[in-house]
This record gives sequence, C-alpha cells and structure tokens, in this order.
Amino acid sequence: MKRKIYLPLATVLAIALIVVTLVLNKRATAAKTEGLMEGQSAVAVCTETISESDYSASFVSNGLVAGAHDLSVVSGIGGRVVSVYADEGDRVAKGKLLVQLDVETLRADAESARVAYEAAKRDYERYSQAHSQGGVTDQQLSAINTQMVAAEGRYVASRRRLADASLQAPISGEIYKRYVEVGSYVNPGTKLFDIVDDSQLRATCFVTERQRMQLSKGQTVSVTSEVYPDRTLSGHISMVGNKANHALAFPVEVVLDKKSVDGLRPGMYVSVSFGSSEKTHGILIPRRAIIGSVKDAYVYLVEEGIAREQAITVGSLIGDQIEVIDGLKSGDCIIVSGLINVSEGLPVKAVNE
Repeated sequence: MKRKIYLPLATVLAIALIVVTLVLNKRATAAKTEGLMEGQSAVAVCTETISESDYSASFVSNGLVAGAHDLSVVSGIGGRVVSVYADEGDRVAKGKLLVQLDVETLRADAESARVAYEAAKRDYERYSQAHSQGGVTDQQLSAINTQMVAAEGRYVASRRRLADASLQAPISGEIYKRYVEVGSYVNPGTKLFDIVDDSQLRATCFVTERQRMQLSKGQTVSVTSEVYPDRTLSGHISMVGNKANHALAFPVEVVLDKKSVDGLRPGMYVSVSFGSSEKTHGILIPRRAIIGSVKDAYVYLVEEGIAREQAITVGSLIGDQIEVIDGLKSGDCIIVSGLINVSEGLPVKAVNE
C-alpha cells in the first residue's frame, strides 16, 4: 500500500523538476537573444567631435552666367511675314533688318494719311489768312486747326506702322532662338527672336543676409566653372541687392572680366568665390552632417551610444564645411556619415577609421 502512494509522488517531483529546468532554459535563451538583437540594432556610423577654430570668412555661391543684354524681339504690328533675314546662331549688328512684313496695305494707308494731312494743312493756312483779314471767326479757325492736328496724328501713326513692318535688331548680339517663318501671320506682341549680347558676361548669384554685410560694389571676386576646372576667372561685384527674395537670399551681380571669359556661354553655371581677409572664431562642421534645409537644419548628437536630434542655426558655407552659429558647442559628438539609417533614439556604434 505504501509503495502505491510513494510512486505517484516521485512522478510529480520529476515532472516539476523538468518544468523548472525548461523555464530556466527559456529565460536564458531569451536573454541571449535579446542581447544579440541589441548588438545587431546599433547602426554603424562615423562621428566627429566638435571643436572651435579660426577660419576665413570667405564663402562660395553658385551663379548663372548671362549676357550684358538678353531680350526678345517682338512684332509691334500684325501682318504676314514675307522675308526673314536671320537664323539661329547668326551674329547681328544693331539695326540689321531681321523680318519684313507685307507693307502693301500699310504703304497705301500711309500715303492716304499724308494726302489728308497736307490738305488739312493747306486749309488751315488759308483760314489763317482769312482770319487775319476778319473773314473767319476764331471758332472756325480753331475747328480747322483741330482737323489739321488730327490728320497729322493719323499720318504719323501710319508712318510708324509702316516702319514697324521692317523689324530691326534692337541690340548687337547672337540670335539663339527663332520663332518666325516666312508666310506665317504675326499679331502685335508676337515673339520673333531671342537675342543675347555676350560681349560682356555677368553672373547672378544669391547670398545670405550675413554674407551680404561682407560685400560691396566693386569688390574683386574669383569665378570657376565645372566646364573649365583648371581655369580661374576674375570679375568684380557690380550690384548688391537691397531686397531679399522669398528664400531670404539677396541677389548679387558679378561682371566677368572680358579677357578671362573665353569659352563661357550664357546659361552656364559658375561658382563665385567672395574672399575676405577677416578671421572668425567659431564652429565649422562638415556639410554632409546637416539634415533638413538651411533654414531648418539639424544634426544628430551621440549621447551614451544613442542618436539625439539637435536643431542648429547655420551661417556661411565655407568650402565643404558650414558655419554653425547656434546649437552646438565644443566637445559635442555628431554623426557625419551613415545618416540614412539613423533616427531619434536609435542606438548607434561609431566605426571611425
């Protein structure tokens, strides 16, 4: 009887021991897995410890090359095109005939207006003589004078329309776009050609309000182009804008020296270097460390192995680095590479070489 009681008790104890062992093994396995996952979730990044330094206040701004004059030739009147005397790529002098419109009707109208004006003028002279002798009243003389003035106005307008039928180049330059063909009908205001005067090239770029304070009209600058990387061009500031655009940037116009612009063409991009002899003490960080726009910039700080977003205020772009006005201090550690997989609060691991 006692053997029958002891046997179930031993079975229960064995089962309990097995259960305890399985639970402990599961906890140990879970702890190992959690530690392994934590190690794998840390994103590999490159970091840099910030320090203050002295640097030149010079900066670079990208600009677009344009000619001294760039304008469109439009038709002043309506009419049918009978001749076109210029094509794309042609160089034309100021006053050269570009397009001839049909003038048959315009010439007849001008001749009719001339005859009417001369007749009105003779009538006025005759009335003036009669008025001096008392044969014509002041009111009659005034009426005939009004008719003469109106006839003269119609004559002048008809001659102007006749002249506008022969469209001439308003400036000297190169035709880089033609919009008209022989036989087509043009209305007043129709664009016929685009002409650029590239005898003097200029570049327009934009700077921040802090950068603008360093610039003045006549200041010498250097210009480089990706098309000619081995050449450095020279120029001078011809205009510093007094009003910012919607992006809070001020326009600056640079005139390029004629001797150094060989090969450049309107529409090309250039980099304008605005030099300064002044030294500034502050913080510079790599441009690639910036997240977001210049107006809403931030970086990632590394604090005890965790990435933390930090808003900053940036200043001038100096080479491949950017000036930090506020938001960082010496000793801060920021992420400069590997940012694509980084987010707020994510564990990170520095793998600097």
